Amino acid sequence: MMRLLSHYVLALLLQIPLVAFADKPASMPDLLDLPAVASARSLDGLMLDVTRAGKRLVAVGAYGSILFSDDSGANWQQAIVPVQVTLTSVSFPSPEQGWAVGHDAVILHSSDGGESWEKQLDGRQTGAMSLVAAREKMAQLEAQVDPDMMEMDAADMALSEAEREQAVGPNRPFLDVWFRDEHYGIAVGAFNYFFVTEDGGRSWQDRSLSLPNPDTLHLYSIHVIATDTLLMAGEFGLVLRSTDGGDSWQALDLGYEGTLFAVSGMNGHAWVTGLRGNAFYSADAGDSWRHLDLGTQATMLEVCSLSEDEAVFGGLGGTVVRVRQAGADVTTVGKPGGAHVSSILTQPNSLVLAGAAGLRRQSLDGEKQTVKYQGGR
Repeated sequence: MMRLLSHYVLALLLQIPLVAFADKPASMPDLLDLPAVASARSLDGLMLDVTRAGKRLVAVGAYGSILFSDDSGANWQQAIVPVQVTLTSVSFPSPEQGWAVGHDAVILHSSDGGESWEKQLDGRQTGAMSLVAAREKMAQLEAQVDPDMMEMDAADMALSEAEREQAVGPNRPFLDVWFRDEHYGIAVGAFNYFFVTEDGGRSWQDRSLSLPNPDTLHLYSIHVIATDTLLMAGEFGLVLRSTDGGDSWQALDLGYEGTLFAVSGMNGHAWVTGLRGNAFYSADAGDSWRHLDLGTQATMLEVCSLSEDEAVFGGLGGTVVRVRQAGADVTTVGKPGGAHVSSILTQPNSLVLAGAAGLRRQSLDGEKQTVKYQGGR
């Protein structure tokens, strides 16, 4: 029960439908087969991530909503999307090529800068892939004279979850996605979901059992902090680091056991944050960490680096905090409507915020700026 708590809490706070984590009644329509509906309400509805696609901005959220803006977030248009499941994250390694992920293990791809999308993968396939991977791992371990029991337990848990998913249908979400270029990408999510593509999503591999995460803790966030160095953050203080571009991972010890929802960084400097305003900073690519005082106990769902020693945090109650000098200077920069903030995109002298109240803009000192819906495709 406890290991599920952090994601249920996040789902409730962000108003995410809990069907993503439970068996679905047979009478419910499958949102994987229903195209998103164009509506002006999408601008004010739940939006969970916003990113850049070249000069364009692209945001994703509830009911398959994907919006894009070509004027720094002042005006937004709605994209053509083949699903109505909640979308949690989006990544564009180039102005044209992008990927979005979400509930029911859906992965979408766009080749036109986010104006239209096609489905590459969903939980119907990932469940079968996980089942094969778990069976292969179990067979490999059982063939060993003295198998590692932690690995054995992890494989057994993965096998049980995959068998359940095969029986009841898609039920695990992807929570973040990162693409290095137009070919190599990683999607992470609940219960240690870790899928990799090396061909632009034409094929995906389940590499979940390669991670040092024997308790199958949820993976909430993945971010590149230096060349070939990636960090992932998750439940119960889990932080994983790769120094070879994502091929292998090691667990880091922050001396903290609360859930971490977001990670960001650049040039070897990194930030992680999560429950009750807890935040940490590293100046050496994760070798050592320092706890930060953000001046709030609001749970933080996002951190966005501005420079090596400056970042903006966002979270519950619309809390937005700007940290300078690696934590020496902390300033609250406004509560935009009191709505939860789940993603922040920095621009010269302004921020674009995605969250429970949709898409918003504000200056770095908290002054609100207008946004408008310009219709659907």
